[in-house]
Amino acid sequence: MKVLSINISEPKKIVFNGKELTTSIYKMPVEESAEISEHGINGDRQADLKVHGGYDKALYGYSFKHYKKWSEDLGVNFKNFGLVGENLTIDDFDEKKINIGDEIRIGNCVFQVSQPRIPCYKLGIKMNNREFPKMFSQSCLLGIYLRIVKTGKIFVNDTVEIIKQEPNSLSIFEISELLFKDLTNKGKMKEALNLKYLSEEIKEKFRERLMKLGDFESI
Repeated sequence: MKVLSINISEPKKIVFNGKELTTSIYKMPVEESAEISEHGINGDRQADLKVHGGYDKALYGYSFKHYKKWSEDLGVNFKNFGLVGENLTIDDFDEKKINIGDEIRIGNCVFQVSQPRIPCYKLGIKMNNREFPKMFSQSCLLGIYLRIVKTGKIFVNDTVEIIKQEPNSLSIFEISELLFKDLTNKGKMKEALNLKYLSEEIKEKFRERLMKLGDFESI
């Protein structure tokens, strides 16, 4: 795996349905490299810190191979990097083979996988398709959010290497299925709650769902 593009943005104002919104989803590639601080990529700022950024979601990575699927599904030839607002466009990774807690080295930096993305309505605005957030969710091809383990510098074309695989974990794809498709699998949700490195945001969603299903043992 390698980094095809490093993408950043400042918050910008857009008008949607007559209302002014602020978003950082329109990310643009940097020329060569980027400094990684403990808060994320220098020069990249989030518009809504309630749902983006922070310790568990310092960077967002997405696979370029998924661009082909969305091009075919939507009838648009997507080529420009940063398609779904990702910081790192990676040439080819498989959500089924990347686990919660895995550590990834890019350049001299180290990152840890924390959760998949939960899309909001602004992704539909970005893709000019109101149905896209639902399509995206149901695909379970949601990319990866990363914590920063070691700061440093990354370059375009850097190798993306999994240097530590978390044993007895669940894959990003499995967590995505639990979030959006396998909605009543109490056993697997309980398994997810026991994952040390799964973000608290996702764990809370599973706790709330278990309560609605009448299961209070893991709450």
